[in-house]
Amino acid sequence: MKRQKLIFLILLFSGQFTLCLAQQGNVRGVITDSENGQFLKDVNITGAKGRILATTDENGIFLFSIESGNYTFYLNLQGYNQLSFEVSVKNGETYDAGTLQLVNQKYFQQDLPTINLSDEAGEDILESQSIQGLLSSSTDVFVSTAAYTFGPVMFRIRGYEQNYSLVTINGFVLNDVESGAPYYSSWGGLNDVMRNTMITSGPEPIGFLFEPVGGIARIITRASEYRSGVKAVYSLSNRTYRNRAMATYSTGMQDNGWAITGSYSHRWSDRGYKPGTFYDANSFFLAVEKKIDDRHSLNFTALDALYRRGVAGGTTQEVYGLAGSNFYNPYWGYQDGKVRNARVRSSNKPLITLTHYWDPSQKLNIQTTLGYWGGKGGYTALNWYDVEDPRPDYYRKLPSYYSDQELQQLITDSWNDPSVSQVNWDQFYFANRKNIYSVTDANGIPGNTVTGNRSKYIVEDRRNDISQFQLNTRIDYNLNDIINITGGLLINKFRGHNFNVIDDLLGGDYWLDIDQFAERDFPNDPLSPQNDLNILNHVVKAGDTFGLDYYSNQNDGTMWALGRYKFSRSSLYIGANIKYTSMWRTGNMIKGLFPENSFGNSEKLEYLTWGVKTGGDFRITGRHLILFNVIYYTNPPLFRNSFLSPRTRNTITPGLSVEKILSGDISYVLRSPFITGRLTGYYTHFMNQTEVISFYHDDWHTLVNYAMAGIGKENYGIELGTDIKLMSVLTLSAVASIGQYLYVNNPSITVTRDNNSEVLSNDEVWIKYFRVSGTPQTALALSIEYRAPRFWWFGITGSWYDNIYLDFNPVKRTKDDYGYYPYWEPPIKMPSDYLIDVFAGKSWKINNLYIVLSANLSNVINNIDFITGGYEQYRFDTDYPDRFQPRVYYYNGFNYFINLSVRR
Repeated sequence: MKRQKLIFLILLFSGQFTLCLAQQGNVRGVITDSENGQFLKDVNITGAKGRILATTDENGIFLFSIESGNYTFYLNLQGYNQLSFEVSVKNGETYDAGTLQLVNQKYFQQDLPTINLSDEAGEDILESQSIQGLLSSSTDVFVSTAAYTFGPVMFRIRGYEQNYSLVTINGFVLNDVESGAPYYSSWGGLNDVMRNTMITSGPEPIGFLFEPVGGIARIITRASEYRSGVKAVYSLSNRTYRNRAMATYSTGMQDNGWAITGSYSHRWSDRGYKPGTFYDANSFFLAVEKKIDDRHSLNFTALDALYRRGVAGGTTQEVYGLAGSNFYNPYWGYQDGKVRNARVRSSNKPLITLTHYWDPSQKLNIQTTLGYWGGKGGYTALNWYDVEDPRPDYYRKLPSYYSDQELQQLITDSWNDPSVSQVNWDQFYFANRKNIYSVTDANGIPGNTVTGNRSKYIVEDRRNDISQFQLNTRIDYNLNDIINITGGLLINKFRGHNFNVIDDLLGGDYWLDIDQFAERDFPNDPLSPQNDLNILNHVVKAGDTFGLDYYSNQNDGTMWALGRYKFSRSSLYIGANIKYTSMWRTGNMIKGLFPENSFGNSEKLEYLTWGVKTGGDFRITGRHLILFNVIYYTNPPLFRNSFLSPRTRNTITPGLSVEKILSGDISYVLRSPFITGRLTGYYTHFMNQTEVISFYHDDWHTLVNYAMAGIGKENYGIELGTDIKLMSVLTLSAVASIGQYLYVNNPSITVTRDNNSEVLSNDEVWIKYFRVSGTPQTALALSIEYRAPRFWWFGITGSWYDNIYLDFNPVKRTKDDYGYYPYWEPPIKMPSDYLIDVFAGKSWKINNLYIVLSANLSNVINNIDFITGGYEQYRFDTDYPDRFQPRVYYYNGFNYFINLSVRR
């Protein structure tokens, strides 16, 4: 009986399948340039999943067949903004989409926004936008404004941290495994070959992974999808770099089935906006595709962004006042009369992917990517032994440390001397050459016989090298004109290498690799100060590893599936995923403080996490839509928070648990001839977060680890974006982001010494209802743009920001020995502020050359008092609670980016 039922269901399904194949119609149209009306060749028409359905000919015409039903299609051409259009295909009929116009990206010739953070933070922010026609950069003013106007002031959409969104290139996930965040500098400078991107700002699916609460950016570098021709670009700026030269060439798909695209850029400057900074970067890109037949194609992509850049750091308001500038940078000084920066970031991490595209039938397509990402990265910093902290903004060197007014004035006056107000490189060399020391039998331990100048000051390179393999395969199947099923498998194998290297001995002969705090705290124990008991009294020189050396290991596998259901006026999706994660630390040194718990593999942490989501849309009319998304999922803890002090030992963070996330949003979308816009309300609850911070504690006179567990946060608010066409050439845009991002509980905290296993405190941090830091929680913008018929444009944007909070110090919100919070205070709120930006441009067509000149002028009113963020220092002296003032960051004054491009 069961077999008969199964046969009946198979026959029924087969009949339905055959019927669906028979019910087909056609879609045709013509695509032109919105500027000059010229027909556009090689425009790809794709479905929602990115599958190419047709390509335009020399006359801009496309024609293809598809099953009857309601669809949204997308027009894609390199150098133009994506455009979506809706059709209703009927059996046996041809739907004529008419003439569709694409807008040249010259109107959007802006670099990805950059922000000025501490040197520990990421370098860039990728624009956050949705590729679905309703939410793409060309149609949704909110997400484009969030990228280009709000982004440079550290704005985060919905307050989400970067680890809650994914970035992929050809299916390879590029989020850093240890921190969860994508580092966009890894492919910086390759703007022209990274524009083919499908991006969501929330969990709405694009069908290539289980999209998290912050959305996904899917960058596609398929060689055949680049427009054939050559393009050269020169840019002039006073931001991160001064100059950029970029060239891109693409063959397009040739008759022999080969397509090749290459790009190169060089960005450089002797000084960026802030003093002491510099930039030197070279970026390379190559994509080669071979079309095997109509069903199979292979695409190979290799890219690398090599860079070295001097960074700037924030400091206290007292130091800004002493320096007489809100753009003071404490990381640099003069050496032999030349500028030298102590903090230099560098990276060389090539990415290689090989992607197989397979279309067994019109209903089924499979994409599989195998990739490798590896290389080295790091940043330099000063280190010192048995001398005072050499940083010019060290608190003991500031007037506020002293009570004597004459001494305060003397220190204030001394800041006119660069050897006081900046890093004194010449003094380092002098001190290192006057320090003869023998390592033989040092600390009572036999060692190598080395006599010479033992460096008191050095520059160390704090390295984070990676090696990562991934396999990502996805299957997309249209069951019929109503149901689509997508699913996939992602396998990831990662190993990070964290270690320190001697970069410069600064005139000395060697450095002795011992733990200075342990040497101070255990003066009668010769073994405890040893950083590696494998090599006692380790003498290190330039290029040698010292201090710390360990591997971070993580393997994970994810399976996911998504079903879509289309109806006449609505659609619905349901998705789910399951993920297995295994992570562990491998120590390469036997620490004298932790000989039994520092070398070799730690305990393996294993997690099985999962998620579900649903959402869809309802068309009230063709111009009024309702969209909604609901998601619940769990995350394994990040590697960086899973170990209490990975630089020293294998100890697991107390209270470590799986994170839980519940989120929902609902949007109203208006698309009329004169007004387009979106109004969205959202709510997200983060549960069971873990965070570990390490710093020097003045009361305990040692480095401590603060491990907060069970952190709960709520992010909720509204997003509004609208374009109003006042005239055919004049558009008014208004954008508002009004949110509230809160801690909603008092998490538990475990405080431990860093130089032994002693637990100093088990308590809770009193931060319930504190505002979350790191982003303006209120951001408004108003813009007006004029596009002249003779191919020039001009616009002006005003933006306003409020509810900017500094990151809090948990020490001041934790109970003392008597059960009180004597230094408790609410989080520090920065003043509200505003900016005005101007953009303009002009384009020309000379024979077969397209020339575009554009300029983006930011902060034209030169507002130099805008604090975009910062943090309370973790050091805290209970005897002098006001001694350690917050460190803050200021937005750049007037800055510009001028771009000239020539395309043929």
